[in-house]
Amino acid sequence: MRSRFPSVVFVVAALIPGVAGAQLAPTRALTLEGAKNIVAAAEAEAKKNNWNMAIAIVDQGGGLILFHKGDGTRPSNVDFALAKARTAAKFQRETKGLDSAVTAGRLQYLATDALPIEGGVPIIVDGQVIGAVGASGGSSAQDAQVAKAGIAALIVR
Repeated sequence: MRSRFPSVVFVVAALIPGVAGAQLAPTRALTLEGAKNIVAAAEAEAKKNNWNMAIAIVDQGGGLILFHKGDGTRPSNVDFALAKARTAAKFQRETKGLDSAVTAGRLQYLATDALPIEGGVPIIVDGQVIGAVGASGGSSAQDAQVAKAGIAALIVR
């Protein structure tokens, strides 16, 4: 005997237009072209100041989109830049805030794979974190300056 239940569910779902839409959130995603614009501007900021930088661009989950290692950058800066970007994306805030929290005694951040050192900055569009930039090679403040200069070049349509 065939059940009529699947047909009834389909008809009810079709009659309630908001049900299907409520299950999907509108999102934005950082493209490779956008990441290239960010890296170009970040590199220009670093070169203008004679800083050798490694720059990582990640998506909202911390997945690598684009990496740039400037000439003269130390090998350790590669790992630091990527870790800063991933930390900013996963915690959805600048890594400077985590740095301050750890300094104030909130050591739980050290139990994760976070790198709570200034220089990781989330990319926020319409209130949504769509990725992050991590830079390493200068002082922490210089790293953050380079990351923010890159993000400022992102063209949002």
